Amino acid sequence: MSAALQFPDTQAAQDALVLTCRPAKSGNNLCFPYTLENRGHGIVYAMHAMPSIAANGDASAQEGGAVVILAGEGNVVLGKFAAPLPTDRQVAVPAVPLAKRLVPGGRIEGLIEIALPLAETSPYFADLPLRQYEMIDFDAVVFTIGYWVDGVDGLAAAPVDYAPDLFVVATRKTLRSVRHVTQRFPTKALQIFKRLDAFPRRLPQN
Repeated sequence: MSAALQFPDTQAAQDALVLTCRPAKSGNNLCFPYTLENRGHGIVYAMHAMPSIAANGDASAQEGGAVVILAGEGNVVLGKFAAPLPTDRQVAVPAVPLAKRLVPGGRIEGLIEIALPLAETSPYFADLPLRQYEMIDFDAVVFTIGYWVDGVDGLAAAPVDYAPDLFVVATRKTLRSVRHVTQRFPTKALQIFKRLDAFPRRLPQN
């Protein structure tokens, strides 16, 4: 895959976040090592890991997971962001990623590894039987990191006991106040398993 840095989300450019990702293929995995730099003047909270509870009740932060969505215009949106809420049921507690605090001049690093072939995934949906997918060609991966801006929409951030460098973030409208920084990578000869159930593909809008 080849790429040029872009800011399709004009708000990301305004917030002066710079996302740099150099994807590669390793064996049967697509690897997305990335850095996120805050070149602005305010603090942001960048999504970094999903909270997870083991069978014995122990909590942990899963950093390697990603949401994968087949979007319009031949794009696959892939990365660390809040997955769209299901439309076929009510969700009492949304699956909101834990975030890293990124101060002005700060920099964080992350890595996502996903086995091929790609399939649409979300924390709200279990994997389907093979016959409940459709294989679709796509033209590009839009690598995406979600974030919140400190001081906007009544943001409150609390540190996580089991992951001291991560925060639980809440605002008056936690999902709708999320912003996104992206980088688009054209692809060749890649396909994705598109789910045939009521899988939501529209990200919340501010």
